[in-house]
Amino acid sequence: MRARVKVLLHANFREIVGKREIVEEINSNSTLRHLLEKLAKKYGRDFKQIVELRTGAISLEFLVSINGRIVRDTNVRLNNDDILMITIPAGGG
Repeated sequence: MRARVKVLLHANFREIVGKREIVEEINSNSTLRHLLEKLAKKYGRDFKQIVELRTGAISLEFLVSINGRIVRDTNVRLNNDDILMITIPAGGG
């Protein structure tokens, strides 16, 4: 069974893809890691750096949320109609 998730793109991710949002089809048992790997294969560049290879978690250099909740665990299961947001944290100074 297939599911669809909306991916909202901010900062350089928007520039890489050339759109503010995309819709991705996934398997109904897909995790956040599966989707991020799919995006990295499709778009390369910064998408490849979102998941830390050593830990498998979301890198602190990036901000990923699902339905408004920030996540670091890439083993989170995605559901149909989830809204994923990918950006870079705003810095202060």
